[in-house]
Amino acid sequence: MQAVYEYPPKLSRAERQVKAAHDIEEYRKMQRNMYKNILLGVVIIIIGAVFASAVFAKVLLILLGACNCSVGGLMYWYYSLSRDADVYTRIYEDHIEHSQRMGLSKSYLHICLYYEEIEKSYQTNKGRLVCVLKNVEKSSFVVKDKEGREKAFVPEDGMIALSFQDTKGKLVLINDFYEKIGYPHKEYNKIEDEEDDYYSEEDMKWDRLHKHGL
Repeated sequence: MQAVYEYPPKLSRAERQVKAAHDIEEYRKMQRNMYKNILLGVVIIIIGAVFASAVFAKVLLILLGACNCSVGGLMYWYYSLSRDADVYTRIYEDHIEHSQRMGLSKSYLHICLYYEEIEKSYQTNKGRLVCVLKNVEKSSFVVKDKEGREKAFVPEDGMIALSFQDTKGKLVLINDFYEKIGYPHKEYNKIEDEEDDYYSEEDMKWDRLHKHGL
């Protein structure tokens, strides 16, 4: 069955080579930035601990250095998450196949969710798509750890929260499949002019530039 949407997208051999080279360069760039932040943080901590005389300045510099080190590590960690190769989304006409990381661990939740088994869905303030389930028979939920061991996952309170690494995948679901997943959809009234020709021939004689007489 052909997927309506797939992430990451399938690439040709030439495109994969270009992407691999680009990813390596980005990885090295982020790694250099992390080392710079950590080194700068260490220098600030040393200055605060050794050269600062006032207690307040000493504490402030040490805290500033520690924060700088933390920022470097967090930026590198966030970059690693955004490049997670084990995360995917494949949207089909009758179901979605999806993988997402389980919190900060290296385990992943693999989801095969059929739309007919979704009662309704909504978004949280963090952007997660929560699906309220009904009569789950065909859908499956499996947790796989870094060693490849698998175990069944039971959705809590009959709900499953999908977190998307790519925003477009979520938009495809809520815009094109909102009826199937029970997502609230607003229809807006289209305002149209009663007359197609706003300007009459008489108007055009004196208002050729459509300035409305201003």
